Amino acid sequence: MIKSKIRLKSKIRLIFDGKKFAQEKEKKLAKQLAKLKKKLGRVPRLVAIQAGENLASELYLKMKKQVAERVGIEFEKKEFTSAVDPQRIISFIQQANKDRKVHGIMVQMPLLRQFSILKAIEPRKDIDCLTPENLGLLMMGQPRFLPATVKAVVEIIGVALGSPAGKNVVIIGGSNIVGKPLAMVLSNLGATVTICRSKTKNLGKFTSQADILVSATGIPGLIKKEMVKKGAIVIDVGSPQGDVDFENIKKVASFLTPVPDGVGPMTVICLLENVFEAALLA
Repeated sequence: MIKSKIRLKSKIRLIFDGKKFAQEKEKKLAKQLAKLKKKLGRVPRLVAIQAGENLASELYLKMKKQVAERVGIEFEKKEFTSAVDPQRIISFIQQANKDRKVHGIMVQMPLLRQFSILKAIEPRKDIDCLTPENLGLLMMGQPRFLPATVKAVVEIIGVALGSPAGKNVVIIGGSNIVGKPLAMVLSNLGATVTICRSKTKNLGKFTSQADILVSATGIPGLIKKEMVKKGAIVIDVGSPQGDVDFENIKKVASFLTPVPDGVGPMTVICLLENVFEAALLA
């Protein structure tokens, strides 16, 4: 679970090993899927939709496919051109909604953000939690699924701290995929949450008050050492390079996630856990 221990002024600084932790979760999920297949004869199937060519998306999907196949989940990738009529994607989703052998449907971001496409997904197969129904359930504190990255961050906070209740949390980035749902989940868990943006005036004024700091902007080096409270938990969701000045911030943070091998591997396995949950609901 822990990658390394760095001693600083008699305190232990922890660098989270997301790859190792994800591997432990992977073993557990593989056993659960084997039991599901043996008991119900059910093999979960995930359909991933991509439009256009994008190197980062290709790498993410390749990673998801590899892990899915290792744990026993069938993985299908459906590709469209970047100029595709959105109605063609919606028609494909509608067919997948009706297919009882399909348990999870995901749209690879950031290529497809059209609301009409996302809302076409059957909520019980919406393993990314992007449909209005699933986001509404999450807001009410009764989530069907947690968005994969949100679930990953919450679990990492659990490793670092246990409960976030009573802690000041600052999230930088207000996307529908990470920032907004993460803020709601942590608020429902008893944390006091502030959402900032990369262009927030006097950003360091907010981040320096955070017991837990989560950055999800994709702007390399946005978070500097002087912006972090001593002893804070810092979770870097920035992709592909990370938002955090890692080498300097590790000197003051009590817990820090690296990029790569921090949140990323955890997000993949959390997504596949959602596929397993969706298969149980089928």
